[in-house]
Order: sequence, then C-alpha cells, then structure tokens
Amino acid sequence: MDQQLDSLLVLRKSYKWYKKLFLRLILQCALRAHKLYKMKGGKLDFLHFLHDVCSDMLMKLPKLNETQGPKKLDNLSRLTGRNHFPIKRHYEGTGAKKTAKVKQCRVCYARGLRTAKCWPVETTWACKGCPSLPGLCAETSCFEDYHTKVDYSSV
Repeated sequence: MDQQLDSLLVLRKSYKWYKKLFLRLILQCALRAHKLYKMKGGKLDFLHFLHDVCSDMLMKLPKLNETQGPKKLDNLSRLTGRNHFPIKRHYEGTGAKKTAKVKQCRVCYARGLRTAKCWPVETTWACKGCPSLPGLCAETSCFEDYHTKVDYSSV
C-alpha cells in the first residue's frame, strides 16, 4: 500500500502533520475502495478512479448560479448557518407618508408566483442571517424552504 500511494506525490513537506495524516487516511480508504472496484470487474486504474470519485463528490455540492458577491455567499450560508431569523424591515418616511421597505420574495419569484393582479409577491420580512438580506414571506413556507432545500424553486 505504501508503494502504491507514494507514487501520487500528494503529501508535501510543508504540510502540518495532521494534514498529512488526514490525507494519508483518505488515500488509504480510496485505495481500498479501488481494490473492491477492481474485484467487481472495474477497468480504471487508481488515478482515474480517484479522479472520478472526486468529480462525483463535487457534483453533489449545491450549485452556485449567481455571479454577484452576496448572492453567491447566500447559497452556502443559507443552508449551513444557524442564525437565520426573520426580521421586519424598517419604515421610511415620516407622518402619513411612512411606508415599509419591501422586497420581492425570493422563493415566490423563483417559483413564478404572482399576486391576484399579476404583480410580484412583495414582503416586508427578510432574513437577518443571510448576507444579502433576501426578502422572504414569513406567513407561508418560503422562509423554511429557502433555508432547508437546495433547490427551493419547486413546490
């Protein structure tokens, strides 16, 4: 096993000992999985097998479709963060012209939902824990769907 793993040159001199140990254990597990794969009739060599395993694992990650900064961070933090609580957005103006700041609900927009007059669904609620402060309906399941589903556009 040592001879097979030494040909990969994954472990560097500059790594800390715990990183070397972690990578060594991962490679040993992968080599054992490759041997099982070969016993079942697989044709790939170890390097191509390792490449396929890594690419398959990366394909399972949530996709980052947005190209803007805060929205890109939202895709990861909305599913992993723990401080997601709905907040009511502040009011603007004074006296009789006092209006609430509204945003389009991100989940309703992704699902293509509209109001009875065919306007986009707007809400005064937002998520305090997400970097872009997305507008989310607190009355419906939009807030929960946004923070628990990878693809929140489907009902």
